[in-house]
Amino acid sequence: MGYKPLIIVVLLASQSFAQTAFDPLSIAIGARPLGMGGAFVAVADDGNTLFNNPAGLGEIDSVKFTSMSGALLEDVNYTVLGGILPFGNQFSLGAGYAGAFVSGLEIRDARGNLGGSANYGNSTAFIALGKKLNDRSSLGLSLKYYFASASERSSGNGWNIDAGLLQSGWNWLKLGLVGRNLIGTSRINYQNGQSEPLPFSIRAGTKIYLLGNGFDAAIGSPWETNLVADADFFPQGSTPMSLHTGLEFSPSPFLAVRAGVDRSNLTGGLSLKIAGFGFHYAYHPYGDFDGSAANYFSITYDERGFPPEPPAPDTYIAKYSSL
Repeated sequence: MGYKPLIIVVLLASQSFAQTAFDPLSIAIGARPLGMGGAFVAVADDGNTLFNNPAGLGEIDSVKFTSMSGALLEDVNYTVLGGILPFGNQFSLGAGYAGAFVSGLEIRDARGNLGGSANYGNSTAFIALGKKLNDRSSLGLSLKYYFASASERSSGNGWNIDAGLLQSGWNWLKLGLVGRNLIGTSRINYQNGQSEPLPFSIRAGTKIYLLGNGFDAAIGSPWETNLVADADFFPQGSTPMSLHTGLEFSPSPFLAVRAGVDRSNLTGGLSLKIAGFGFHYAYHPYGDFDGSAANYFSITYDERGFPPEPPAPDTYIAKYSSL
């Protein structure tokens, strides 16, 4: 496998060269966001908002379920499950899980000598709530529990909080903001006495509803087109700002195709929707070395996807007048 095991360790053990724990939610979650370069913080129209911006839950008015699976660098198994339940009055609750695991990883020294094998894993389970404050603003919070395992350090756990905001400007423009791991004193504490801080980051983004047949589209068109862009900021440490941009084109309500740029990586994806279910695919490379490309698959459910049943006739005339 060459130097790929070392790269995997870096991805799972830290987000930068600083000693910080890996947050599974730091990777844009959902095949739809990943197909658009990971830009999704200002989008709040499906179940992926549960993982990308909890404020989007205030915009959700139907039961939604989302899932995703994929293999990062061919060795890291990535699994996601989540659901959203609206309670009326523009308020929703959600729960989710995201985990990344690799087992039997060969550990080699600088000369390539085998030093043994190791297992690594990081997972996050959380609950989230979102509330629409007024016609233009929504606010959301996520309470996250982390569990990490590593062969040489046994297991560890910790918790933290994310907060998100959605703000509509013009009808065709939406802005989003998320702060991840806001409790700076919270760490993952391992059984061997070691600990790692959880990386604090801020993501800001925008969504432009460029084309569409809705009243809030910038330009009227039978074909819908969304433009999205996000930027990540890391106030602590030396990690540079990163940019994510994407485009989504929907020639019909049943089909969508996507393209994006995640830092310098070109991404793409597509979706098929039928009877409330969505089947989504994303292609996302990570760097230029062999085996870096990942394929992600998501299955989603939206109860609004089923056409409403006609009301049952309640009179003899109504019952037979349509015959």
